[in-house]
Amino acid sequence: MSLLFLSVLKINRFDSNGSLTAEAMDINFDKKFVKAVSSQLEHVAGSVIHFEANNCFCQTVANEHVNAVKILASEFNLTNHTVNLSKDNAFNIPSVPAVAVINHQGLLTYLGPYSSGMFCAEGDGLVEPYLMNKNPEYSKLGATIITDAKGCYCSVS
Repeated sequence: MSLLFLSVLKINRFDSNGSLTAEAMDINFDKKFVKAVSSQLEHVAGSVIHFEANNCFCQTVANEHVNAVKILASEFNLTNHTVNLSKDNAFNIPSVPAVAVINHQGLLTYLGPYSSGMFCAEGDGLVEPYLMNKNPEYSKLGATIITDAKGCYCSVS
């Protein structure tokens, strides 16, 4: 059984075709992304957007970590939203599970995978520092957009 489990679980690149990487080069990407999210969700300032897709085994693998991120977000007064993506997603998220953090000032601070590595576990978390930092100075440099990660991801682009 474990051999079957490991054969299904393989390492993929988060942004395998480079589409998010290319889009993120736009100096206005952060604002465009927040605008796209705002067109589909209300009150996005102070939010964590959890992106998922149907039939993604990696979503199941990361479920414990995703739930831990949701709890941590709530502890820092961030609202959790879940968005189910299809291949024609308006956000150009290349793979799931993915997450975006929009701070209380309405600025995108993080976009990318929850973590990297085979099991995308809590110990490998990439997003947690962005949930805990309420300092607006932190966001003046722009968002951190992780596209060059390898882990258990399902492509949606």
